[in-house]
Amino acid sequence: MDCFSHAEWIFVDGVTTPVVDRYFEYRATLTAPRSKATLFISAHLQYAVYVNGTFVDWGQYVDYEHYQVYDELCLDPYLHEGDNELLVRQYVCGTDVSTHGALIPGVIFAAWDGEDELLHSSTAILSRPDVRYLENGELLTPQLGYNFEYDATLPEAAFAPSTLAGKRKSLYPRPIKKQIVSPETDGTIVARGMFLETDPTLPKSKRMQLAFLSARRHEELCKGETFTWELADDCRADGVYFVADMGGEVNGLLTFSVDVPETTEILIGFGEHLDDLRVRAAVGSRNFCFRYVAKAGHNEFFHPFQRLGLRYIQLHIYSRSGTLNRVGVRKTDYPLAHLPIPVTDKLHRRIWEVGRKTLELCMHEHYEDCPWREQSLYAMDSRVQILCGYYAFGETAFPRAALSLMHHSLRPDGLLELCPPGKVGVNIPSFTAVYVREVWEYTQFTGDQTLAGEVFGTLKAIADGFIARIDETGLLPLYTGDWAWNFYEWQPGLSGIGHYTDKAYDSLLSTFVSDALRCFGEICRLLQPEEADRYFAAARELAAAVHKHFYDAASGGYLTRKEDGKPLHALTQAMMLFADVVPEELAAGVEECLMSDALIPCSISMTIYAYEALLKRSDAHRDYVLSHIEKVWGRMLDCGADTFWETVLGADDFEMAGSLCHGWSAVPIYIFSHYRLP
Repeated sequence: MDCFSHAEWIFVDGVTTPVVDRYFEYRATLTAPRSKATLFISAHLQYAVYVNGTFVDWGQYVDYEHYQVYDELCLDPYLHEGDNELLVRQYVCGTDVSTHGALIPGVIFAAWDGEDELLHSSTAILSRPDVRYLENGELLTPQLGYNFEYDATLPEAAFAPSTLAGKRKSLYPRPIKKQIVSPETDGTIVARGMFLETDPTLPKSKRMQLAFLSARRHEELCKGETFTWELADDCRADGVYFVADMGGEVNGLLTFSVDVPETTEILIGFGEHLDDLRVRAAVGSRNFCFRYVAKAGHNEFFHPFQRLGLRYIQLHIYSRSGTLNRVGVRKTDYPLAHLPIPVTDKLHRRIWEVGRKTLELCMHEHYEDCPWREQSLYAMDSRVQILCGYYAFGETAFPRAALSLMHHSLRPDGLLELCPPGKVGVNIPSFTAVYVREVWEYTQFTGDQTLAGEVFGTLKAIADGFIARIDETGLLPLYTGDWAWNFYEWQPGLSGIGHYTDKAYDSLLSTFVSDALRCFGEICRLLQPEEADRYFAAARELAAAVHKHFYDAASGGYLTRKEDGKPLHALTQAMMLFADVVPEELAAGVEECLMSDALIPCSISMTIYAYEALLKRSDAHRDYVLSHIEKVWGRMLDCGADTFWETVLGADDFEMAGSLCHGWSAVPIYIFSHYRLP
């Protein structure tokens, strides 16, 4: 059955283009003779579905114009016999960011009762802009897009017939399960009091960040299960604040309820910690703050368009009296099974459990680097997440879908976009090389060759593009131009700061590519054996060139760049061993160099290469690896982490923008399981 055979992509008529940071609504009557119906729906960028005023579901699988993904929603629990109101709400960002590209806005849907179509999207569907959401043009972060402002006092616009969106139908079923949206989970109020604004002309996040806070005791504000306040006439304050603790890192959709006597401004900030004795709402150019204008009386608000990663929510309510009924989120979790934990030591089990939670909070429509700041899909990050997920969840459908999604982003130069399906102005070439390894590892782990077959053309374009760049030195020159980010990890000399205009080389790019060519050779051996020898030979020749140009006999290690003079980076030694660049007779010396305290250590994300480099040849370094894991991850636990951090500096890194939940930090799960440690 073609569920969209009669449906058309539609949009709100009369809307000025381009459409940036706008919200819309579509209303239809669904007549259900047996209180049964299935809704098939796709939207750009985001949708939320309501039946008879009750929220049903949300969560568009972010996609491409040539690969439009639709969802299948059961409406039965929300229907009654006869006429039912179907409301589809839509958000359009309209700007290219890391999490999504700017596509043609529109929605398409159809409702069916078995083989009987009940309704479909067409120009007869009534629609309107949701003018209660204000166009504020303020980015939440450059990766996530815009934050929101909402005015509950504004009258709603009138509905009118829709127009055709101008999108071709290229629809595919969702390749993974839907997220589970839980009922409201309220935060526990852990701080409260009065605030005084310092400068009302500042952006809302800085208003919240810089306001003076004065704490009040719990019993002065608490009344039953709600928090009621009334400030004295002579009290010099602009209103009251509340800080709610969700009890740990969570993902979810914002919801709150408040009663106020008059029109009231409310600022809502969120974050992962209270290191500033408040939520860190303003971090550089990032604005972790929303604005809500409450109407007089009772206000219930639910924002089903932006999943938030947080532990704390802070409210600044600009009213001298009122009642806060609740504040929290509706959690959004991807359904996962938990495999048995294979370690028995108490510390190791705790590392596993926290690592597993970290992974779960970084899996929704695809893998995400972090739920708080970016929610972006990267090849390097997702490799760690996929490998760990095999052992934590036994999950194979999710990685297959993510790897398939990435291949749709192939650029003309043979590189993948940095953050599929998003579109950004920079690219990390080594991450594209890692993608080839991811596909090979998926094939090895699952035995499923269909993914490799599906993306084979993309893999070949990547491999051939790399080979074409190898010059007379036998190496790949670094990529040049403002778009080229020659990044490997967040350590001095490897973070890709600065751009190259002249030809330059390092050992890591060529090594990552050599590894990718070898992995593609293995895939060819399965699918196109006649092609395999070419890529194996290219991998060997590239590895030999790396050894020739970057091995330092005096130290027994490898240079990252020739001008370094001596080995500087542990990651460089790790990659040489991991990718079999090192001749066997020199391997022991390079292992010792890797473990040397004199080198810049691997960051959390790249310890996976260091550990595998030390473990894959023998068991001689098991104790060293285990001790290192206990030291690094144990320290985070000692600091109270309930998810693992982006780097060892935690929230203080990246000019106070460090993530406290980062998928790449789950490395020990893979190492414990794959290498059977301890």
